[in-house]
Amino acid sequence: MAEQRANSHSYAVVAPPPATWKIVAAFAAALAASGLSVALAQSGQGRMFAPALWVATAGAAFALVALCLLQWRRSVAIEAGMLVVRAGLNTRRIPVSAFELERARILDLERQAELLPGRKTLGASLPGYQTGWFHTRQWGKGFYLLTERQRVLWLPERDGPHLLLSLHQPQMLLAALNAMVPRRDPDW
Repeated sequence: MAEQRANSHSYAVVAPPPATWKIVAAFAAALAASGLSVALAQSGQGRMFAPALWVATAGAAFALVALCLLQWRRSVAIEAGMLVVRAGLNTRRIPVSAFELERARILDLERQAELLPGRKTLGASLPGYQTGWFHTRQWGKGFYLLTERQRVLWLPERDGPHLLLSLHQPQMLLAALNAMVPRRDPDW
């Protein structure tokens, strides 16, 4: 384990905007308030209060709080020849050799709208925060860790999905990946 940490290098992920946290907190508060108001309305009418309503309200509020907390689980690292991306509930481990690094780019998604996340298949999507598996119209399936749309690292995989990452210094990860892949000299 210590050897694995010695061979590991992390790359800082851009934090989601503060509005993302506020939206989740407001939604959790609204859900809890509506559950409480229904519960109080039922008990005020002389009916037996349903404990299941309390459990459902508390469970839904807990799920929203868990989603909010999972936003903090976001990291990108190179560990033992693998790119490891942790994003919310998802973790992807991709061998560096699986990437088509000659096609990798740092993009502005406002200009490359065809790579914006579309239909979500497994992940989380909030304003300013998209993680997990998404489909695009032109590029098919991709794994996203997006917290901003400018300076996003696009890493296409050979015969597979693509990866989009919001990093503070995407060029550092791209340079490290390129340094790990041996280049063939042309045959003269």
